[in-house]
Amino acid sequence: MSASVDATLFNPFGSDFVQNPYPVYEILRDRDPVHRTAFGFWVLTRHEHIVAALNDPRLSNAPAPYAVVNRKNRHRYVAADVANTIIPFLDPPEHTPPRRLIASEFHAHLKGRTGIIEDIAGDLLAGLRGAGEIEFLRDFATPFAVATISRFVGYPDEDADLLKGWSNWFFYLFTSIPSVEILQGVNRALTEFREYSRQIVEQRRRVPEDDLISQLLHASREGYALSERELIDNCMLIFADGVENVESGLATAVATFLQHPDQLDLMMRRPELVENAVEECLRHQPPAQFIGRIALDEIEIGARTIRQKDAVILVLASANRDPRVTTDPDRFDIGRKELRHLSFGRGRHSCIGGSLVAKEFQIALRAIFDGSRRISLKHRDITWTARMGHRWPEALNLTLEQVGARTGAN
Repeated sequence: MSASVDATLFNPFGSDFVQNPYPVYEILRDRDPVHRTAFGFWVLTRHEHIVAALNDPRLSNAPAPYAVVNRKNRHRYVAADVANTIIPFLDPPEHTPPRRLIASEFHAHLKGRTGIIEDIAGDLLAGLRGAGEIEFLRDFATPFAVATISRFVGYPDEDADLLKGWSNWFFYLFTSIPSVEILQGVNRALTEFREYSRQIVEQRRRVPEDDLISQLLHASREGYALSERELIDNCMLIFADGVENVESGLATAVATFLQHPDQLDLMMRRPELVENAVEECLRHQPPAQFIGRIALDEIEIGARTIRQKDAVILVLASANRDPRVTTDPDRFDIGRKELRHLSFGRGRHSCIGGSLVAKEFQIALRAIFDGSRRISLKHRDITWTARMGHRWPEALNLTLEQVGARTGAN
């Protein structure tokens, strides 16, 4: 460890860090890549260490022993019961059968759904024609994300506001729960979300539809099928994850393009770059910044000794900007050749929904930047939400000017 690196440098609750964590990541990558914080946990910031950690079975996904959502509390709190049912918090071998089954059915159900997502984006943008000014999250990103994942999983469109509220509460499972009042709110919301989902499951049991719930109800793999509780809680997870990180990531991607007009111009001239552009957006400014693990045994990482039960933070967003892996990593460049990001994780706990997220981004960005409107940021500076582990814009105010449909690339 370099003695010159202050143990308070990595402070996810500090206002400067919330608004721009990347200078902190750079200092830690260069001078103390396996960093012990003043809070007592470890922070990994280099790509090589994070890749190794993602594949190390000695680092557990289970909630920390002192966490509210630890397994020992599952009979006290609904939050703990849900956390210890959904696959992100399970370790092998308990994790393996539901993960394989859900992933297989998810990807099978994704095939052929591009047209539905395109229709959702087109309808929302048509409704904004002539608006002049919009708040992008409220007016496009949130309803787009909610409608897409609702139809995918099997939740009714008319319950969008209710579902969005529950997804907000659900994400407290992935961060610290700051007060008794918040914990009570989380427990109440998860109880309501579970009962609502149970009723949908019962409806699909009687009359199956073209949705993931119906597919999972009748799915099995190597003799394993999901229990009703596993099905309900993991569908809640898929829905919440398909809203919060998608709406925030899409808003961040739009803002990033508007802050880099040369790259926006390049994508509009060469629309075939959109897939690469989405990967670069996810590398450059991922909505999920870091994830946590707990050491099951004593581990040596980068000449540092991490003790059993120590918490370890893997800063995926820092790995994405490691110059040892990516050339000129702070530059936003949709044409870069080497695009290796860890925004969806890697290995047994990689994001199941990554392919759907990428498809949503591609469709949305094509539709938004189709040449029929001139878009600009009303405020260049963006305020970010103080939410540990995530980088979510609070709002994105845009001005729109209709200029006529583009007839082709030029």
